Amino acid sequence: MTVSKLYALPAERVDGKRQGYVTAVLREGERVCAIKCADENEREFFISPDDVMRTADAIIYRAEGKKCAKKPALRLNIAGYDGRGNFLGFLEDYVLSSYRIKSCIIGGKSYPFERVCLGDIAIVTDKNSAPAAIAAKDMFLQAVVGGK
Repeated sequence: MTVSKLYALPAERVDGKRQGYVTAVLREGERVCAIKCADENEREFFISPDDVMRTADAIIYRAEGKKCAKKPALRLNIAGYDGRGNFLGFLEDYVLSSYRIKSCIIGGKSYPFERVCLGDIAIVTDKNSAPAAIAAKDMFLQAVVGGK
């Protein structure tokens, strides 16, 4: 499953008492911790992946989960760069397996999630280079000091 497919699905509680649509997919590390939704009155609610029963034509879930709005959302269409600052394309999607993020699709190419640092942009490190967080920090510092 991909995150973009989750965004395309309506959400419906199994008893039919609440329906809505997906507004964000929230993560904690490499795992999806909640699916943030809104109902027809724009009231937000959260669905825990553990409460999702199926996702064929709609996200059918048992009950609303606890609010976890402080977690970062999986954003689509952010710019992707390699560790040297070369533009790779835009982040098109995330590939999920049992609500764990396995990879990111950037510029049509798949990258393992553990090699990607996410923020306002996505930075992908080489297999043998520094961790993505260090590469992101270095790129930020270069931008601040004017590339010197």
